[in-house]
Amino acid sequence: MYVNDILSMIEKQRDEVEKELLLNLDSDVQMVNEVASYVFESGGKRLRPVFLILSSLLCGYDGYRTAALSGVVEYIHTATLLHDDVIDGAMYRRGRKSANTVFGNDITVLCGDFLYSRAFMNLVKDGNPEIQMTLAVAARTMSEGEVFQLIKTADIKITMDDYLKIINSKTAILFSSCCEIGALLGGQSVDKRAALRDFGRNLGIAFQMSDDILDYLGDEAKTGKKPGTDLKEGKITLPVIVLLENAAEEEKVKVREIIVNENSDEENLNYIIDLMKKYDVKRKSEEILDRYSAKAKENLKLFPENKYREALESLADYMIKREK
Repeated sequence: MYVNDILSMIEKQRDEVEKELLLNLDSDVQMVNEVASYVFESGGKRLRPVFLILSSLLCGYDGYRTAALSGVVEYIHTATLLHDDVIDGAMYRRGRKSANTVFGNDITVLCGDFLYSRAFMNLVKDGNPEIQMTLAVAARTMSEGEVFQLIKTADIKITMDDYLKIINSKTAILFSSCCEIGALLGGQSVDKRAALRDFGRNLGIAFQMSDDILDYLGDEAKTGKKPGTDLKEGKITLPVIVLLENAAEEEKVKVREIIVNENSDEENLNYIIDLMKKYDVKRKSEEILDRYSAKAKENLKLFPENKYREALESLADYMIKREK
C-alpha cells in the first residue's frame, strides 16, 4: 500500500485534525496565536496523529475523539520541537526559519508552554483517565529524555543502553502513546492494548535510528539536510556508537577527541564519515534498526489482516526506508 493511498484513506480524519489544531489557538495574547500558527502552517507529515487515527480504526473506533486527541498529541509534539530548537539553537525547521529565529527564544519557549497547557486542557475535556495518564507519562518521559540527552552531550562513554533510553524517551514514547490511545478508544483487551503500545515503541525507535543514520550517511540531495548536524550539537547517536565499536584504537582516539573538543568542522566531519564508510557502519546500523522494525510488525500480528493493519505496516516501512 502506497503512502498517498493511506493518507487518502483517512483524508476526512486528517482534515478534522487540522481544524482542531487551529480551533484551539485561542489565546487572548495575539502573539501566542501568531507563533503557534506560524509553526502549524509550516506543515509536517502529522505522523503521530496518522498513527493514532489508523490505530483507532484498526480497533473499531471512528468518532470525534480521534481528532481531538490527535490535536492534543500534536500540541505536545510541537511544544517539544519549539523547546528543542531553542536548546539546539536551530536556525531552520521543516524548510523554513525556526520560530526561535523569527520570534526570539523567550517568546518561543513560552509559546511552547502554552501549547502544553492547551493540550492538557483538552485532555481533561476528553475525560478518560487512562488516556490522561498515558499522555501525562509520555510528557514526563519526554522531558526526562531531553535532560538525559543534555547530560550525555559529547559524553564519549555513552552506551547503547543510554542511546536507546534517549530515543525511547524523546521519540518512541509518543508514537507508542498514540497507538495505545487507539486501542483505548476502541475498547480493546489488555493484550491488544499492549501490542499496539509495543508496536508504536519499536516503530519509534526504528524511526529515530533511521533519522540518525541519515544524518551522517544520507544523500543530501534526497534528505535536503547537510550531514553532521548531530555532531555539531554533540549528540552521540547510533552511527558513532557502531563506529567506535569497530574502528582501530588510534581512529577511536581521534573520533573521541573531535567529539570532546566539539570540533565539528568539515575536515573532521569528513574524517568521521570516511571511517563510517570504511567500516560499513550504515549496513551494521541498519541491521540493528531492522530488528526493531521486525519487532513492530510482529506486534501487529495479534490483529486481523485488514486494510488498517496493512496501512500501519506500510507506513512503518515508509518511515524507516525513506532514503536508503
